Amino acid sequence: MSEHTQFEAMSEAQKLRIMIEATQAGSWEWNVQTGAVVFNERWAEMLGYTLDELKPLTVETWRSLAEPEDLKASTRLLEEHFNGASSYYECRIRAKHKLGHWVWLRDYGKLITRTNDGKPEWVLGTHIDITPLLHLQQKFETISTLLPGVVYQYQVDADGTSRFPFATEGLISVYGVRPEEVKQDASPVFEVIHKDDLDHVVRTISESKRYMSAWVCEYRVTFGNDVRWVFGHAKPSKLPAGGTLWTGMIIDITERKKLEIELEESRFNLKQAQKIARIGHWEMNQETGELYWSDMVYEILGFAHKSVKPSIEKFRELVHPDDIALIDESEKIAEKTGVHDVQHRMKHADGHYIWVHELAEFKKDGVILLGTLRDITKEKELENSLLQQSITDSLTGAFNRRHFDFRLKEEVKRSQRNQSPLSLLSFDLDHFKHVNDNYGHSAGDDVLKSIVNTVKSRLRDSDVFARIGGEEFAIILPDTPEDDAQMLAETLRAAIQALVTKTESESIMVTVTVGVTSTYFENESAETLLRRADKALYKGKQTGRNRVCVFKPEAEA
Repeated sequence: MSEHTQFEAMSEAQKLRIMIEATQAGSWEWNVQTGAVVFNERWAEMLGYTLDELKPLTVETWRSLAEPEDLKASTRLLEEHFNGASSYYECRIRAKHKLGHWVWLRDYGKLITRTNDGKPEWVLGTHIDITPLLHLQQKFETISTLLPGVVYQYQVDADGTSRFPFATEGLISVYGVRPEEVKQDASPVFEVIHKDDLDHVVRTISESKRYMSAWVCEYRVTFGNDVRWVFGHAKPSKLPAGGTLWTGMIIDITERKKLEIELEESRFNLKQAQKIARIGHWEMNQETGELYWSDMVYEILGFAHKSVKPSIEKFRELVHPDDIALIDESEKIAEKTGVHDVQHRMKHADGHYIWVHELAEFKKDGVILLGTLRDITKEKELENSLLQQSITDSLTGAFNRRHFDFRLKEEVKRSQRNQSPLSLLSFDLDHFKHVNDNYGHSAGDDVLKSIVNTVKSRLRDSDVFARIGGEEFAIILPDTPEDDAQMLAETLRAAIQALVTKTESESIMVTVTVGVTSTYFENESAETLLRRADKALYKGKQTGRNRVCVFKPEAEA
């Protein structure tokens, strides 16, 4: 009998157990009337035990490990399920680990049978360890409280009603309302927006929803006798039910503070802990190349059931070319550890790419790999969105100083490793204070944004353009010798000089002074390179501004 035939011959219970093992969930079975229980080995392992250490196993084994107050809530929810108030049982509960700390578990269950007289009998369920996820959530919330504003999600449903399903405590300082006051109705927030700016805010939200473009808006907020300017930036996404959800940040810009958004940990994965994700399972024979997909794998990839024949070749054809190396490396690790665990992109049937998470283990024969496949596209999109916000200057869209410092060090190392040229431009607007004094800070911001757009259009994808101060900018130019860097600097200087930024009543023109430097010696540091570029910049300022000045090594002699 072939391995594939053996799989088809398995009972549904056997297949389900394999799937549960692949997801690393703990399973439990409980007879409500007798107290008899059945746990899998993974269940004990999550709490630091083996099943043998916990024997004899009864429902009291579990009750002795569960946190008492959480157990009360669990009991109440189970009773509601038994009485028909819910289609399944779900609870978040703590259990004592062998080493003494608490482990957070997401507890799912469903009543399967009743006795002849209608009493609840067998209940089947799973435990999923969500401790790391809760730690991540706590870190995110802690970081959010340190940010100078409010991180939030704003939702407009299909019927036009709106609310803030999530907001940090910073909402109080920005709008004067508490997060819980707007969870179901966003009206308290809109009531404190300045009456002269309300139409503008509503219109920009409507345009963002219509074109699915980023929402960017400056407006006034008033509560009590206090009137302040705030800046909002958020990205929209469509909801399955037809509504729209924005995720973003609002900060107080009354004093034009220089802000940097730093978000070190950006994984936002609460949805995974709230319900068991849809999971497809698969089986692969390493020797013959045979591959089996469950119906759910077809669905995740967008194919009609059995419309394509699974094979290793077909699988690799669907994997994004840039991710093939990840798959190969994970399979090599699996040959040693027995575990294949990798996240990568795959082509959907309609042509776009989705992110998937594969988790699999070898059978004892070391040939058959049994695994699961889960769509994690939304999680990746949110992760990438938060990451992008953490490295970008919120006003101009250029990279921020933190990201610039990191990339400069990395590019210096790469230049030394590959013996390739590296250049750096540092430029500063000439007499920019006059722009702010004569035309106002809003006009000054428009000038900065226009310059950034002009410069970006003339750079390569590999170049790193950052705002490192109020009107100070820098550009890292990998694989670029000094002569080419000087030519680019002159091109940018001329383009900015020719740029006209129009406001409602004025046309503003500015100039910049640019400092240029390149790597000259081995073992040069990022700090040295930046110091040279600044020296060249200051020399250009001293000799008349609106010019390009190149640093020469003999200047340090």
